[in-house]
Order: sequence, then structure tokens, then C-alpha cells
Amino acid sequence: MSTKPFAAALLLATLPFAAYGMDHRDADMAMTQAGAAIEAAERADAAQFDNADLGTAHAMLASAQAAADHRDWTESVFASENAKVDADLATARSRQVRAEEATAEVERSVQTLREQLGVSNMGDQP
Repeated sequence: MSTKPFAAALLLATLPFAAYGMDHRDADMAMTQAGAAIEAAERADAAQFDNADLGTAHAMLASAQAAADHRDWTESVFASENAKVDADLATARSRQVRAEEATAEVERSVQTLREQLGVSNMGDQP
């Protein structure tokens, strides 16, 4: 028997209680984590490879700050978590694009070496 449905139900049941207990420290911590994730995405050149998710992350962090300014700690935490997820996604997509580019470069180099050595592509042989 899988525990995933049970765990999901338990999480959903406890969410309202978790949200009730949020305060300014939780909001500050969540915003700090979101800010760090955005900085990591920027270091990973996410603005070049996934500007949409990075932009959304910035907007969500601004929304989190606005909610905190209005002492809506729960909304601030949720917006911060969304900002962090978007920033992490932008980082992952940026790294994926860079890895694909590196793989393509290696494949081109291997093909050039094969041509220079007069070796046919192994994938072409039956």
C-alpha cells in the first residue's frame, strides 16, 4: 500500500494550522530564502535562458514584501515560497540549456574527430 495518498491527506489537513501559526519571523525567513534562490538563478544566467520564470520570481518576492508590509504574514510566506519555486525553476532551466549546449558541443567535436580519423558514425552501422 502506498503512503503517498496518506501523506498528502495529512499535509492538507495540517496546512490550515501551519498557516495560522505564521508570524513575521516566518515571513522574514521565507523572503530571505526566496531572495537567495533569486540570486542563485541570476548567477546561473537565468535572465538569459529563462527570463519569464525569473521575472515571476521577482514579482512574487515583491508581492511577499508588500504582504509583509501589511502584516499579512501568511500571504507573505506563501508568496515567498512561490518566488523561491519560480527562481529554482529558472535556475534548473538555465542549467538544462547550458548542459544541452555543452552536450551538443561535445557531439560536434566527436563528429569532427571521427571525420578526421575516417571513422564512420557507430550509430549508422547495422
